[in-house]
Amino acid sequence: MPEHLAVPMALLASGVVSLVLAVLITIPLDFLVEKLLHRESELGISLLVWFCAAPSLAVFGLVSCFSILVNWHHATTWRTPTFAYALGAILLWLWGRDFGGIGFEWYVPGIVACLVSSWVLRRKAISSTGHVLQT
Repeated sequence: MPEHLAVPMALLASGVVSLVLAVLITIPLDFLVEKLLHRESELGISLLVWFCAAPSLAVFGLVSCFSILVNWHHATTWRTPTFAYALGAILLWLWGRDFGGIGFEWYVPGIVACLVSSWVLRRKAISSTGHVLQT
């Protein structure tokens, strides 16, 4: 695949995969939270899980999947997960702004994915000996 199409296709594919993963994780999470709190069908808990936790899980999936897909195509650095996190954080902020804002804790899964992906994808810098000061 040409390089100018690889990144947009990876972004599109990772967006779809992250939304599917967020839904697949949120369904059992909603069920477990209701069972652990011993409250059946409470609307507030379901709204919290679906409107706050699901978007933060989607950002986590977006950063992870985008980093993996771009790295499969060509070698990447810390910039790839940082770009994906910045895009996801902006979308999460726009999502929460309509509901009166959300706290910092909903950005944490994306930050964790960004830091882990940046650490895994780091490049080993090879320094040239011609530019080294010798004593």
